[in-house]
Amino acid sequence: MNKAFISVIIPTYNDWDCLSLCLEALSKQSYPKELFEIIVINNMPGSKPPENYKLPDNCILIDENKPGSYASRNAGIRISKGKIMAFTDADCIPDKDWIKNARTYMLAHPNIGRIAGKIELFYRSSKLVNVELYEKVYAFNQELYVKNDATAVTANLFTYRSSFDKVGFFDENLMSGGDYEWSVRAQKGGILIRYLDNATVKHPARYHLGELLKKAKRVGGGQAKFSRGGDGKSIKLISRFIYDLRPPIKSIKLINSRGKDLTLSQKITVFRLRYYLSIVTAYEKFLVSKGKKASRA
Repeated sequence: MNKAFISVIIPTYNDWDCLSLCLEALSKQSYPKELFEIIVINNMPGSKPPENYKLPDNCILIDENKPGSYASRNAGIRISKGKIMAFTDADCIPDKDWIKNARTYMLAHPNIGRIAGKIELFYRSSKLVNVELYEKVYAFNQELYVKNDATAVTANLFTYRSSFDKVGFFDENLMSGGDYEWSVRAQKGGILIRYLDNATVKHPARYHLGELLKKAKRVGGGQAKFSRGGDGKSIKLISRFIYDLRPPIKSIKLINSRGKDLTLSQKITVFRLRYYLSIVTAYEKFLVSKGKKASRA
């Protein structure tokens, strides 16, 4: 296996327009194209690429019928040829030096088994709507994830193929939180992680409240899978639900630090949104713990 060869894994779910921008950016990488492959996993096989859809020469497209981005990523890993796995999402736009900079760092630091790259948001205009203000504070805090609990999201993650051999693949039963759950296993397995500021992908900030609500429900469903001590009927389930409804007071510090340029009114708006979404997440977590099927939407 070529030590420099990299497999880029991208799950997609009926998002061909965004994916085309991602693939265009990957076709312009400064890293030699003969030294990396792109594996796109279509998680909605009934949806096919538009006619004359352009795929880079080093890209293959496969289908995965099992719902969920983690099942899709696992399908990509299984057929990959690279020693290094690079993960991003269909709506991300990698910087031209994304692969090169991550590979250079990993080569210079062989004891580091995971790289969490920077995720830079971009917005529709300079005047941010309330949802974008929320995203500015809360979306993709990769550096914080690494610092606080040695985790990373798969919108921008590099690791070795051997990491999956050591701690296993992503949990395919999860619709959300699978990157966190895998990161915890990786950390326990001694696979060190570092945040890399110059391995960057750009990601569009969510714009509509409905998008945040969908994510909040996915997160709630994922959290239910991590919960312990509830059988769907016990008092512990009720107690946990009540506890999850508490106001997110600790978020005030994050809002102030990540939203330094926000007005007081905007900060209050972000806090109110955070509280509302935490209630939505808690309720979905409660329902899934009671037996509802977790949904990807």
